[in-house]
Amino acid sequence: MASTDQLVVQTTYSTQSPLGAGGDDVFLPVLLATTAIPPLPPLNSGQQLLFPSTPRAVCHEVGLNWWAALKLFEDGWLSFSPEDTQHLEEAQERELRFVASLVLAGCDRPMLASLLSGLPKPYAQHATNLYYDWLTRHWRPLPDSHPEAAFTAWLDSLVESRDFNSLSGILELTNDALSRLRS
Repeated sequence: MASTDQLVVQTTYSTQSPLGAGGDDVFLPVLLATTAIPPLPPLNSGQQLLFPSTPRAVCHEVGLNWWAALKLFEDGWLSFSPEDTQHLEEAQERELRFVASLVLAGCDRPMLASLLSGLPKPYAQHATNLYYDWLTRHWRPLPDSHPEAAFTAWLDSLVESRDFNSLSGILELTNDALSRLRS
């Protein structure tokens, strides 16, 4: 089940909210009360790929200059030497793609230092599984894409905080929606 923090992330920052266009206004107030940072998903770093890529091939595919990849290792942003690595393990490929995506987005050394300071090394993250929360300056996992689970978690948090007014408003909106369906 998704946590309230994760629900806020999806509805406030994602460009593809699973709740649709009307969901953003309903959940925005929850952001102001949210401070906990959920842990990032664990990495499976020991898995070998069936057809491993070479560092040069990945750099070419993502558009990263080979010299830049070497410099990323030299500066400590990569945990492995692209030059000395013949075939990438899964975690190494994720790390190269993740760090390269930040560099290609225009991040210089100070920005990389700021963005990556909260992540454990190696930076073998799936860029599709997390996002950077600019307000709290932390990486957060993207929530489960099942809106029912997120909605249930939000309702549970409203019950826990004994927010009668919000729950009554939701009930009123739900009854109105059901009435429109029946007519």
